[in-house]
Amino acid sequence: MNDTVVFYNGEQVSVPKEVAEFLEKDRKRAQAQARQDKRHLSRSEFETVLSSHMSAGRPLEQSVLWNLSLENLRKAVAELSAQEQELLSLRCDGELSMEEIGKVFGISKMAVSKRLKKLYAKLRSPVI
Repeated sequence: MNDTVVFYNGEQVSVPKEVAEFLEKDRKRAQAQARQDKRHLSRSEFETVLSSHMSAGRPLEQSVLWNLSLENLRKAVAELSAQEQELLSLRCDGELSMEEIGKVFGISKMAVSKRLKKLYAKLRSPVI
């Protein structure tokens, strides 16, 4: 007989060697997953505490600044040409790839990339 005695769910069980090896691997896999889950939870808890700490200081100011930034962005987008607005809409709203956008406009993927880069720079510049 090639049976091995193992503890399974708190009881001693006699199982073939292959099953014992499988159970040991499964136990180790479960332990590794538990460690990974613990690290993930502690990291996310830290990020939650950090973000709430940062925003707890002046929530009204942050809200006003956020709304002002959104308003400036809306103005900047409104000043773009129709083609620039369509390009931005396809990329952000339509979530199309640069290759797909290139097919819509009849240009290369590289040309789409360059146009988007210019658009993003234009939107980042302050509105006067």
